[in-house]
Amino acid sequence: MNKIAFCANPDTNYVYHMLSVSRCGYDNAYGEKYRSRYPVEDLQTIKQYERELTVSGGEHCGSWYHLMVIIPARGEQKADDFYGYLLECVRTGEVPEEWVPHAEGIAAVARVMVKYYADYVQNIWPIEREKIEAHYPAVQRLFEERGFTDRAEACVGCTLPVEQFQCMLVTSIAKGPEAIDISPGQDVFGIERTAEDAFYFIGHEFIIYLLKEALKEEDAFMRLETWMVTESLAEYYLKKVLGNTRLFKDQQSYVAFWESLPGHEEMTAVQLYRLGWEKRSFG
Repeated sequence: MNKIAFCANPDTNYVYHMLSVSRCGYDNAYGEKYRSRYPVEDLQTIKQYERELTVSGGEHCGSWYHLMVIIPARGEQKADDFYGYLLECVRTGEVPEEWVPHAEGIAAVARVMVKYYADYVQNIWPIEREKIEAHYPAVQRLFEERGFTDRAEACVGCTLPVEQFQCMLVTSIAKGPEAIDISPGQDVFGIERTAEDAFYFIGHEFIIYLLKEALKEEDAFMRLETWMVTESLAEYYLKKVLGNTRLFKDQQSYVAFWESLPGHEEMTAVQLYRLGWEKRSFG
């Protein structure tokens, strides 16, 4: 059974729309298209906190990213309601202790995010939703026709711990970070790739989610230093499932290392991870 689903959600898209128009982690044609709708000072309010509001795979995770980006991007409530709630928390002083030094900046960003939500939903989202809905059926067919998720689970030796792997598709994140895990069953992807490339890219990330389960007793995914090993292990399993890889060239030295090990095909994900970490540590 195919466990990969595709989602066009206005709140997910709004969050990354505002990052893109503010050149906050993203600088692309999408942002250029819509940037003139907004006062420069409001965009600068977001931009000045770029370090706190952005991620870079294996290198950096902003200290506000979970609060200000991940939670509203899940689409569990309207984004303007969420940012309005943050503003009220700051206003009343009912904030966690760790927020206190950053309350002014958090409130400033939240105020901008509340301000333009209605305009986005009414005037921009219908246009962008059509692009998403035109993109994903071809990718979905590839997953269904190739039985990918069943084969990947069998190969890694575990099952996805949630019912579905939801691909939260957005139109604004070209030339910047994506494949961003925002919940145990949600991951953010752009729509700029061909169907075949998207199949490989999303397949890689589905295996990452399986590895989070398979390696949950290890230190994997707990610190940035493990990023290259886990990303490479996903490529190793992707190659086992599909017979080849397509996109992640930097990880292929690890793939070749694991493939060179006698009996590697019978090794568990834990064994392979530990050997990969030793390779990283000792060169």
